[in-house]
Amino acid sequence: MPATPNVTSPTFSPAERHVVVVGAGFTGSLLTAHLLRNTAVPLTVHLIECDHRPGAGLAYSTPSGGHLLNVRAYNMSAYPDDPRHFLRWLWSRDGDGRTPPSGHAFVSRALYGTYVQDVLAEAQAEAPERARLHLIRGEVVDVRPNGPATAARSFDVRLADGRAITGDMVALCIGNFPPSPPSLGSAGAAEALASDRFIGVPWDFDAISRIDRDAPVAILGTGLTMVDTVLSLLEQGHRGPVTALSRRGLLPQRHEETRPYTTFLHPEVMPHTVLDVLIALKADARRAVGDGYDWRAAFDALRPHHHRIWKHLPMEERRRFLRHARPFWEVHRHRMAPEVADRIDDARESGRLEILAGRLNDLSLTGDGLELRIAPRGGAGTVSRSVGALINATGTNCDYGRIRHPLVRSLLDRGIARPDALRLGLDVTEDGAVIGSDGIPAPSLLALGPVSKAPFWEMTAVPELRSQCAATASRILAVLSHGTGAADGLAMAAVDHRQAATPHA
Repeated sequence: MPATPNVTSPTFSPAERHVVVVGAGFTGSLLTAHLLRNTAVPLTVHLIECDHRPGAGLAYSTPSGGHLLNVRAYNMSAYPDDPRHFLRWLWSRDGDGRTPPSGHAFVSRALYGTYVQDVLAEAQAEAPERARLHLIRGEVVDVRPNGPATAARSFDVRLADGRAITGDMVALCIGNFPPSPPSLGSAGAAEALASDRFIGVPWDFDAISRIDRDAPVAILGTGLTMVDTVLSLLEQGHRGPVTALSRRGLLPQRHEETRPYTTFLHPEVMPHTVLDVLIALKADARRAVGDGYDWRAAFDALRPHHHRIWKHLPMEERRRFLRHARPFWEVHRHRMAPEVADRIDDARESGRLEILAGRLNDLSLTGDGLELRIAPRGGAGTVSRSVGALINATGTNCDYGRIRHPLVRSLLDRGIARPDALRLGLDVTEDGAVIGSDGIPAPSLLALGPVSKAPFWEMTAVPELRSQCAATASRILAVLSHGTGAADGLAMAAVDHRQAATPHA
C-alpha cells in the first residue's frame, strides 16, 4: 500500500506563513512537496482536493491497469535534479526486473499515481518541524483577495461547505476540465446530448461500464483519450464495433526506443514562423533516418526547446500553428506506448475499431440508442451510423470562457483572472502569476500545470511540470522568507509586465 500523507487540523501560530494549493494532482502534490522540503520559515501548506486521492488527480486515478503512461519511465522522475528517482522507486518494487536499466518502459498510470503519493508522503515525513501539511477534502468555489488583487497580501479561499482558509499565497493547480460537447444546433441533438446515451466525460468509467457489450459505440476524437477509452471498452469485454471519429482521422504514433540526437536548433537563432519550424524539423527527421536513427529522435531532441520556440513565435504564428499544424504535431509528439499501440493495431485489424475522418453533423435519439449523421472528409453528403452510445473523447476543455465551474466563474466574473488570447487556459505570466481583466498580474495568486499553458504551449507532461513546480516553489519561498520587500518586488514586476505586454486579443 502507498504511504498516505497525514491529515491534520493544525493550530496555527502568528509567525507562520500560509500557502494554499488548490488541487492535489501531480502539480499540486509536487509543488507541496518542494515547499515542505525547502522552507526556511514556519510554513503550513493547505492542500485542497475534492475528487481524487492526493497525489493521483484525474490523470492517475484510472482503475485500468491497461492505461499506460505515454512517456517512458526514465523521463518520469518527480524531481528535475534527480532524473533516476522514479526508476529507483520502480526497482525497489520490481521483483521481476521488468523495468530495464535504460528506463525504456511504460508503466501503468495507476502505479505512477502511487509513486506521486509516496513522493508527497516522503516530503511530509522528512520536512523540518517548521513545515506542516494541512490536507483538506473539499471543493474550492471562490478565491477572494483581501484588497486589490494586484497588491493583496493575502487571499481567502472559500469551499463549497462554507469553510475558508486564508493564504499568503495561493496556487491554482486545478488540472483539466472535461471536453466541451459538440456544437450541434438541432433540437434532436440537444435531446440526444442530454440523454444517458451520450457520455460527455471520457473518464466516467462507471458510465462506460454500463454500455451494452454488444452495442456499436462511437467515440468523438482519435487522440490519446480515445485510445484509453477503447482500452477501457476492450478490458470490460466489449464485443460491438467501435468507430472513432475526428476531422482528420489521425492516430497517435507509437513510441520506439531512441538514441540521443542533436537538434537542428541553434541556441541563438530561433525560428519566427511555424513553417520554418516544420521545414527544419522534417529535414532533421530525414537526416536522422539517413544517419541510422529513428525519426522520433529528431522530435525528442527538440523537446527541451519547445518553450523558447513558442516564446519567439508572434501571436499570429501561434494562431496559425493551432489552426493548421496542431493535429499533426500532437500525433507525432504525444505517442502511444508500444504495448498500447499493439492493442490498438489488433483492434483495427480484427474490425473491432474503425478510425474515420469526418465531422459529426447531427445526432438524434432512437429507440435503442443514437443515430449519427457524419460528413466524411473529402466526400459528398452524409452517412448515418446507429450506435448504442457516443463518448466524447475530444480532449480537455482549455477555453476557460466556456467552463462553468464555480471557481473559474468567480475568478473571471470579478476580473481577477481572464482567459488567454488563444483560449489555451488562463492568462498568466511566465512565472505563473494570474493576469486580471485589467492586464495586471496578481503576484500572490499563481496558476500552474495545464491551466498555465499560454506562455509555454506544452505544460501537460511530467518533464515540463516538474521543472515548473520546482521553480515556482523556490520563488514562493523567497517571497515568504524575505517578507514584504520581496512581495513588493513581485508587484513592481507585475506593473512592468503590464507596460511591456502586447494588447490582449
